[in-house]
Amino acid sequence: MWDYLVFRVPIFFFFGLIFGSFSNALIFRIPSKEYSMTSPRRSFCPHCKHELSWKDNLPVISYIFLGGKCRYCGKPISARYPFVELLTAVLYALNASLFTLPGAISISVLSTGLIVSSFIDLKHYMIPDLGVILVGVGAFTWSIVEDRFPLNLVYALLVTGAMVAFFLIANHVRKDSFGFGDVELLAALSLATGIVGSLYTIMIASFAALIVYAINAAAKGKRFDRRAQLPFGPFIAIGGYSTIIFLDFIEVLYRV
Repeated sequence: MWDYLVFRVPIFFFFGLIFGSFSNALIFRIPSKEYSMTSPRRSFCPHCKHELSWKDNLPVISYIFLGGKCRYCGKPISARYPFVELLTAVLYALNASLFTLPGAISISVLSTGLIVSSFIDLKHYMIPDLGVILVGVGAFTWSIVEDRFPLNLVYALLVTGAMVAFFLIANHVRKDSFGFGDVELLAALSLATGIVGSLYTIMIASFAALIVYAINAAAKGKRFDRRAQLPFGPFIAIGGYSTIIFLDFIEVLYRV
């Protein structure tokens, strides 16, 4: 078993770097009205628009050797690019070490969707449909692999109904207090987490968001503002992924 993991984990890490690079393209292009996933076909510098050669587009390595700057215009490359690539690679490797091969592949698809959704939400306050689809496909496949289907589908329908009701009530009380993209992301995750797992996802996400907001407000010397906007997608991602990892333990606690 140990020898098998030693062989599998580096492979998942390598593919994580590749798909992390692809995720960066999605994060940049999906919110853009100027570009699409097929046009232009080659990666390019967002500053000078110069097409990048293969040696400029190696995950993490190119960023290091270029000193974090574009080869052609010399302007800085966002640190988000190597961070997303490394984050994806680490999560892929972690998935490979925790789950069976089919389970690891499924959760890696889900992880990619969470990363894409989180980083777009951080900047644009929107959760893309493609991110939700990737999460849903990964969660649905994982539920089959883990023999949680079709029960988790029933749970997901219940969670979705509850979240839609909460969305309508929350936005009736205060307009734009809760985005429908968050509802979609939680619904997609519930295909893997079920009812109890969804409650933990929301609980972890809420606590994480509150802590981050409190630290950020304290650092800027601001008072607590109930109307302050905070992208919730990244916290849902943290809560959902953490819940999936510890789901067996959580369900034992509640005798599910």
